[in-house]
Amino acid sequence: MEHDVIDALVSPEGRLDVLSKTEVNKLLDTSQGGLYNTFRRCALAVLNCGSTIDDGRALLERYESFDISIIQRERGIKLDIKGAPVIAFVDGKMVKGIHEHLFAVLRDIIFVSDEVTGNPKFDLQSTEGVTDAVFHILRNANVLQTQLNPNLVVCWGGHSINRAEYNYSKEVGYQLGLRGLDICTGCGPGAMKGPMKGATIGHAKQRLHNGRYLGITEPGIIAAESPNPIVNDL
Repeated sequence: MEHDVIDALVSPEGRLDVLSKTEVNKLLDTSQGGLYNTFRRCALAVLNCGSTIDDGRALLERYESFDISIIQRERGIKLDIKGAPVIAFVDGKMVKGIHEHLFAVLRDIIFVSDEVTGNPKFDLQSTEGVTDAVFHILRNANVLQTQLNPNLVVCWGGHSINRAEYNYSKEVGYQLGLRGLDICTGCGPGAMKGPMKGATIGHAKQRLHNGRYLGITEPGIIAAESPNPIVNDL
């Protein structure tokens, strides 16, 4: 059964203004080797932020008419979105954080396809090769900021936890935030959202306005653990 949906035309902000014809064709290719299905699945997961669905198949069934395509124009690209979850919009306009997450997904899918997949430089059958590939993905996403003192704390945990565990994870994040530390998690709800939410309060009390809430995910799990709205670097 379809739920409340909305259509939208959205533009990127930043360096994804222009894509090559080859990149666009890959993203719209519905064949087994194309990127469309991965892009569609990840985009829907991002737009489903705040929902309680943690089953990728159920999400796709709920929004079976969802479609996303790229329009190339002289001054850059736009994403033409059909049948998106209305939860991602306020007064007909996409929530800014979700907009950022959507184009982060596009950025990384393109980079991995162009630079990592099938590249003999990366031996993805070895630990060292996978680590090297992840490093390049993070560097391309501008996650590695060498001018900053290291202050990023990784808080890892699952999305399915009880209230007491969630409150504890939030308290941990709060104490870290009070100490000026930033948070990295798997980006989803539960034990991932808790530390980030706590840290935002700690940062606010210390009047820190540039806190980083880094979320790391991948296409196989993003639908079950949609990026929570606090993540500002996906």
